[in-house]
Amino acid sequence: MIQAGHARQKAVIYPIQRDQSTGTGMNLTNWIMELAVDGGAPPRQDWNRRVDKSVFAPRFAKWRWPWLNVPDLIEHGGEAFEFPMCDRDPLPRWTFGRTTLLDDAAHPMYPIGSNGASQAILDAECLVESLVSESNEMKALATYESIRRPATAQIVFANRGNGPDQVMQIAEERAPDSFEDIEAVIPRAELESIAARYKQTAGFTREQVNRR
Repeated sequence: MIQAGHARQKAVIYPIQRDQSTGTGMNLTNWIMELAVDGGAPPRQDWNRRVDKSVFAPRFAKWRWPWLNVPDLIEHGGEAFEFPMCDRDPLPRWTFGRTTLLDDAAHPMYPIGSNGASQAILDAECLVESLVSESNEMKALATYESIRRPATAQIVFANRGNGPDQVMQIAEERAPDSFEDIEAVIPRAELESIAARYKQTAGFTREQVNRR
């Protein structure tokens, strides 16, 4: 997959399935074109509104590489839908009696860093472990919330700072007129440090995953 751009304009593109039946070499491809909007944004809950491609396609008209033609992808990519990139402030509590929350019901976050499904899995894992290890279900729910609510709140705040994608913005700010060697713009040690901090916050370090 590829991400290109920066905080105010970004393309996220990845293939889903190769068409083996026609022999054309065509791929079913998912693409997302992100643009920062100054005013006039759709309502926060408007998640499924068709939009004319002329609204955003001109901004990507020059995004062509020998291995990817973004304007062609947009033109031949079927219908386009517009939705806001947003989150919610962390909740003060998740559990109400014998009912608790997990995943987006508990912590909707700005969609950066592949955390939608990932944090849902970690929520479910923690909830099951708490219920198995604690005979009192109310104490089990309290334990689950005490572990996962602060952990996911950190990710909400980290994603507001562009999460791991901040390296793209750093490159844009330091080399707006392009570059030949990314390590001349962002040294490898800095890249690795940014990645390591986010993995630690999201619970994705090798040690954290192996412990589970």
